[in-house]
Amino acid sequence: MQSIWVKRFLIGTLLSFAMGSLASLFLWGMDVIADLRQPAYLYGLPLVGLLFYVIKSKSWAQVSTKQFIASQLSEHSPFATPFILVATWLSHIAGASVGREGTAIMMGGNLSAYLSEKFHLSAQEKSIWLRAGMSAGFSAVFGTPLAGCFFGLEVGKVGKIHWPSFFACIALAFAANFVSLHVWGTKHVLYPLVFLPPISASFWAKLAFIGLFLGLIGFVYTRLESIIFSAYGKLPIQPALKGILAGLVLLGLFQIPNFTESVGIGSEFLLRPFSTEFVASNFAPTKLFATALSLGIGFKGGEATPLFLIGSHAAAGLSAWIDFPIPLLAGIGFTSLYCGLAKTPLTGMLLGCELFGPQAWFCYLFVTLIVLYFSGKEGIFKIQPWSAYLPKPPYR
Repeated sequence: MQSIWVKRFLIGTLLSFAMGSLASLFLWGMDVIADLRQPAYLYGLPLVGLLFYVIKSKSWAQVSTKQFIASQLSEHSPFATPFILVATWLSHIAGASVGREGTAIMMGGNLSAYLSEKFHLSAQEKSIWLRAGMSAGFSAVFGTPLAGCFFGLEVGKVGKIHWPSFFACIALAFAANFVSLHVWGTKHVLYPLVFLPPISASFWAKLAFIGLFLGLIGFVYTRLESIIFSAYGKLPIQPALKGILAGLVLLGLFQIPNFTESVGIGSEFLLRPFSTEFVASNFAPTKLFATALSLGIGFKGGEATPLFLIGSHAAAGLSAWIDFPIPLLAGIGFTSLYCGLAKTPLTGMLLGCELFGPQAWFCYLFVTLIVLYFSGKEGIFKIQPWSAYLPKPPYR
């Protein structure tokens, strides 16, 4: 008994420091890329696409978020973590429209798997630490420890919280975030507090409409990405040529004027929809298509930040028809689209509270639940099963 607690303490300490440090390194690299990237770097997309397809057969290049969510990572490769980190940097410096949470989650899961192997943990213990590693990665990269904790607890099965992992998830989420903030001095985007209008029956009706609207966007996004992934995978050409073609396709897309703002992660536009002077534009649909295409044809990264942008811009654009404060609309769209597609409603509620203040906590939860259901059975993590007690959507 004493031995297992010593192992747990050592794993928790090592994983917390490692994930806080890796998240800081990753975000530092993202800042450098944002400062250095030039329009000419887009011409590197075919080379990056070629690289990804050439090494696609390597075991360390096949590690995916799905494996960690299902707690099914059977063996660890020491090359997987640096590959995940560098591959995402390469995608971003070339201009692919991808996010960053997938990188943090995979690095956390991969390090957890490595330490679990080294300490000869049981399958049940390994499952707990995989969740805790994902929590640490999510927390440190976004600066949201409560949301990070519940992401690890919720993401495995829709409608079920994995309570045996609670203490590991919450401890590592807070510890990794502390290391990132106070050891390495990482800075995160600061968002404005949002405030509620008077609550009435029409208020709830408007929230439901926002949820249905975002659910439709989520459905379109996941189906579009799946269609692109499936169709591109079936192309009868060699992998190397497929990688070059992927880069050329994205390069061509970004030459279209409407898609110039969709290049890269788009962090510079995160605060734009929170302005009371926000003007609706075509940013949300173009970013949606660019992200679905980038991930569908094989570029590496996550989906959270692009979905934050798509959701916040789309919801803020409803201000002409829904008389909510624009920052409230943006905050709801920011949290609810991504967390609805990740099938993690409590994460959505806590993410909104940590970023925008607790006043609208029930708005984030209510709208995320609507998006969760009406976007279909499959979200961005298609391997998630549904709990038996939950009514399932009638469509995928």
